Parts: sequence; C-alpha cells; structure tokens
Amino acid sequence: MMETKFDKGYTENLPLWAQVRAAIRGKQGAIKLLDSEQGYFGLVAPSYRITNDNYDAVSKRRLAYFARGRFFNATGRTHDAYVGMIGAKPVDIEAPDSMEAFIDDVDGEGATMMDFALEIASEVLVTARYGVLVDPPNNEGRTQSNMDQSRLVGYRAEAIPNHVVSGGKLTLVDLIELYWEKNGDEYEQKEQLRRLELINGVYTSRIKREGEWMESVTPTINGATLDYIPFQFIGSENNKPTYDRPVMFDLAHANLGHFQLDCDNRENLHYHGQGMTNIFTADTQGIADANPNGVDVGAKGMNIFGQQDKVEILQIEATGAIASEMLRDEKRMIMLGAQVVQDSATNQTLGAKEIESNASTSQLKRIANNISAGLTWCATQAAEFMSVNDDVKVMVNDQFVTDNLTAQDVTAMFALYQAGAATLDELNSIKRKAGWTTKSNEELAEDLNENDGVGGVSENEAQLQMELDNANEEIAQLREQLNGATE
Repeated sequence: MMETKFDKGYTENLPLWAQVRAAIRGKQGAIKLLDSEQGYFGLVAPSYRITNDNYDAVSKRRLAYFARGRFFNATGRTHDAYVGMIGAKPVDIEAPDSMEAFIDDVDGEGATMMDFALEIASEVLVTARYGVLVDPPNNEGRTQSNMDQSRLVGYRAEAIPNHVVSGGKLTLVDLIELYWEKNGDEYEQKEQLRRLELINGVYTSRIKREGEWMESVTPTINGATLDYIPFQFIGSENNKPTYDRPVMFDLAHANLGHFQLDCDNRENLHYHGQGMTNIFTADTQGIADANPNGVDVGAKGMNIFGQQDKVEILQIEATGAIASEMLRDEKRMIMLGAQVVQDSATNQTLGAKEIESNASTSQLKRIANNISAGLTWCATQAAEFMSVNDDVKVMVNDQFVTDNLTAQDVTAMFALYQAGAATLDELNSIKRKAGWTTKSNEELAEDLNENDGVGGVSENEAQLQMELDNANEEIAQLREQLNGATE
C-alpha cells in the first residue's frame, strides 16, 4: 500500500474487517488469513516441533492439517441471506423524469440505483462502513438539454484510511484508488491517493501518485465553488464518519474458531482414529519367518504366533470433547444471528419464532434505513449538481419476512382466530409476513365479500357468531347444572 496516514480507528478495525471477509470467503479466505498480519485474530497454525531434519515433513503436515478441515460457512450464508432480504423488493425512488438516466446509471459504469444500494448493503454488513463521493459533472457553458450526469463513486472501508472532522464539519478525506498505467505493451495496476479537502473553506480534490501531488481541481456548480465535501459515510449504526462496530465480527470469529476445531478433530482422527496393532514377543525373527508377507491386520487375515506371544489393538476412545465444542460453536453462531438450516423437529411457539426473527433482523432494518438516508442525500446532491430542484427520495426495502414462519404457524394462527383468541387483522398480518399476500386488511375484506364461490363473513359477523356460540355454550352448561340440582 502506498505511503499515507492511517487514523487510529482505521488501524484498530482493519484486522476485524479482514477476519469477516475471510469468513465470508470460506476456507480459501480462512487459510489466506494465516499469511496476513491479521491472522492471529482468526486462526493459528499448529506449532509442531521443527528441527533441521524434519522441516519438510512438518511443513507438509501443517498443510495437511488445514487441507483436511471442512469450513462450515455460516458467515457467508448469513451475509448473502441478509443482502437478499434487503434486495427482496425493488428500491423505491421518487425523482423527476429528468434524473431517469442518472437512476439507471448512478456510477457511470452501468450500475442502477438498486445495484448500488445492494453493494452498499453488502459492504456495511462486512465492515459497518462505506463511503460515497458525489462527483459533479463539468457542465460549464452547457444548457439543460445537453448536461452531463453526476455520478456516485463508492469506496470500501479499507479504501478510506484517514479523515478529519473539525468544528463538526468534514474537512478532509483520504481515498485509496487503483489506476492502470501502460508501459510499452503491458499494463500495470497501481495505487493513487485522492484527497478531498476544504482549503480556505473551498472544496478541492487532489491526486498523489508516486509520492508527488498532482494539480488540484476545484469543482464548481453554476460557476460557484463548494464550501463542503460532497462525501457521505454510511454505517451500521449511523451515517457519521465515526467507526461503527462490525456487526458480523462476532459471528465470523466463532466461525473461524469452528474451522480450527474441525482441523484439530480431523487431524486427531487421522493419526489416532484407526486401530494400531501391537505384538509382544521375544522372538521377532520367528514371527517374521512364520509370516513372510507381514502380519495381516484384516478380519480374514491368518497369522502365526508363538504360544506365549501376545497381540493387542489400541484405538482412541471417543471422548467427543472436540466434537462437543464444535456443536457449542454452532449454537453460538445461531444465537449470533447465523442464517443456517436448523432441525425443525423441536416445537417452538409462533411468538418465540417472531422474537427470534426480530432479534436477527433488527440490526438489518437499521442498516436499511441508514442506506436509504445516505442514498437520499447523495441523490439530492447529484440533482443539485445537475440543476434539478425537485425533491429526491431513495428508500431501500426494510420490511423482512419472518424467516422461520411456516404453513403450520399460519394454520395455528387461523385456529386461534376461529377460537376467538385472535382477530382477523392479526391473522392477515401473519399471512403478509409469511409472504402469502401483500394486500391490506381492507383489500382482503373486500375480496372476501366479493367472493361468491367460497363462504366468507366479515370480521363483525364473525365476532357476532363467536359471541352467539359462546352464549349457547354457557346456556347449555347452565341447563346441565340445573338438571343436576333438580335430580
């Protein structure tokens, strides 16, 4: 990486981000983490005793140790599930027709607003930090009919090594970018530093390559300079430049620990799981002569031993300590919000399922709302840069289906409704959560009234019928008591 200043929050969070990315990537990412400076936080290579004579053998054993391990990728599955939940519905955009081209290509590289929103969601789930630069077009001397579009440039957390906030205002942001340089017939990818800064209260942009600052650029809108940096942070807790807690770090940490245990367990089984045959004899040469092809340890083997010889088979006892700890890690990951397939045999009430789902998606709702607020600000700035004065609003999906809601849960709720323990509105809410309908209560009631093919009653009629049934039941009970008393 090029020479640049790293603020304290960046250096503290960099190993955490690396661990989450490694866990999402899976086994390949986990092993790669060992070669990085952040490896200690996630995995530790086995410390075999190394000498000059056994160096090659130990190196091969260490490689085999990780090769045998199987990665239970709860982190990657959960990350993809959460991004999919946000992307389950299209982004809702309120913008004038003049911004249609911008909405369809927000970054100048063909990404729609929906594509850009999902990229942000993916990154915020990993690092809890993302940055968006609103790059104004150069429309000096152009008319409204032939203006260029603004564009949004996204930056991962690792590409924002330094920022300065002074007087409650963002005054400097350093951004690491990649560019291609052609040398003869070959292209080489290099890094450059882009610095966005308020200099004497005026927004300027400079680029540093090979240790040298290039000429600065001062963007203008309608001939006027900017007194702010058009850069928006988007986080998991808020959209301030501060560093938010990486929401998936605890899950990733447990996931990598689970992989380490799996490697331990499989190495243990590899070296100790199979039975070992031991022969106790005073005449080793006699055993070799009697069994010229060696001792056969198979079930159908025929071996010749002396009368006083002894043979025993040793095999490791199945203590299950490592396997039990792996199961505990799996439970920890589920408690941390891992979206994995679970055994559905255990009975669980509908209320418990809703609480479990709400716990796992409440943070996701917060992220979705932050993305909506951040993109709304960015789109509003882009509109201003293009001399569009109408209001702009961007809303990503923040309504998530209850993951564990099954047909049996809806049926149970319907039974409660029939018994008078739940209202029709509550039943309709469950149906919407399960994805069975998107209609409102009023629309569902209207459909029931208009449907002549299937008998249906309104909520008021159902309530009256329930009260009548209850009254008839009470009368029947009173009659039984009265008859018992007269007898």
